[in-house]
Amino acid sequence: MPTRRYFLDWLRVLAFAGLALFHVGLLYTTWNYNLKSPILYPEVEWLLEALSPWRMALLFVISGVACRFLIAKLGAGGFALDRLGRLVPVILTGMLLVNPLQVWVQLRAQGYAAGGYLDFWLGAYLRSDADAIAALGRPMPTWDHLWFLVYLLPYSLILAAVAAALPRALLTRPPLLVLLVAPGLWMAFANVLIGTVAPVTHALVNDWGAHLKWLGLFFAGALLAFRDDAWSIVAARRWPLLFAALALMALYLSCRLPWLRDPHDPIWTFAFRAAEGAYGWTALLTIAGFAARWLDRPSALLAYLNEAVLPIYVLHQPAMLAAAFLLFPLHLPLALEVLLLIAAAGLAPLAIYHWAIRPWRPIRRMFGLRSTIRAQPAGAHVQP
Repeated sequence: MPTRRYFLDWLRVLAFAGLALFHVGLLYTTWNYNLKSPILYPEVEWLLEALSPWRMALLFVISGVACRFLIAKLGAGGFALDRLGRLVPVILTGMLLVNPLQVWVQLRAQGYAAGGYLDFWLGAYLRSDADAIAALGRPMPTWDHLWFLVYLLPYSLILAAVAAALPRALLTRPPLLVLLVAPGLWMAFANVLIGTVAPVTHALVNDWGAHLKWLGLFFAGALLAFRDDAWSIVAARRWPLLFAALALMALYLSCRLPWLRDPHDPIWTFAFRAAEGAYGWTALLTIAGFAARWLDRPSALLAYLNEAVLPIYVLHQPAMLAAAFLLFPLHLPLALEVLLLIAAAGLAPLAIYHWAIRPWRPIRRMFGLRSTIRAQPAGAHVQP
């Protein structure tokens, strides 16, 4: 079995950390989100726009790599059972026990929920109260920010079925150039469809544009998993890739300039979405190249964070939104407010993981972790 790619573990941890920071930024933008600061800063949108084309793409590619390693270790059937046993409990835990807090905060902020949290959770939320659903704009219980796990589960089962049906050679045979270029073209194609005829819904059953994009990237990761030549070339070409990514980012962001932006113009939509895909994939390869060069080494910290990242991901948004709900009326200095929100999104879930989840076997299972803490064997990537 190939040597474990520690740099991908680091990237997974850093990607989820970046997701928490991204959600903090959303509080201050004009974009749709669960809660909003009383004072918005549209300038933040430029930074978030620069991150958007590759942040979730990176997670799906890394998950594809990790799942391919797990199939090699457990077999297709064992992998499928492992995914069901780990993803289903954490999704249900998030929907039934964790997400009610953020829904209550959102409704309170909008003036729809006047009662206490327990009354809302045991009443309106778990019973899918029609009035509360109308105010929320989506059904309850909701997976909200956990949509990544909800989508990852069927993708994993599809990969298991493909791996069981096809010889391993077919999953490692694609030419190197195809592996490194085709996903970028696929992203551009999927983005154009999303921008024109199949907008993202995160509703699972009615989100074929997103499935086309994310499933393609997930399988790209699976195909890249055992290809040492691919990882070596992106590491060796990391600087040219960086310059290409910066140029494509400039092209992508220029489409957003007020005097060029026209969402109703199909030519603008095609250019914007195609540039998004090209930039997103090139940036992803760039990040992987630098990580392969600088981060491909194990550590005790990595082993700890690699397990902690899934519970932190589940907890970070409710913790941050609850903190924002309490902090915004205080009108603190912006820098202090942002630091406190970052702490709520990262440090608070980390503390909950360390003292309330990590030591206890039943709670570990609820959050998608193995029953006991154990050393991770080489070559067996751990992912949500």
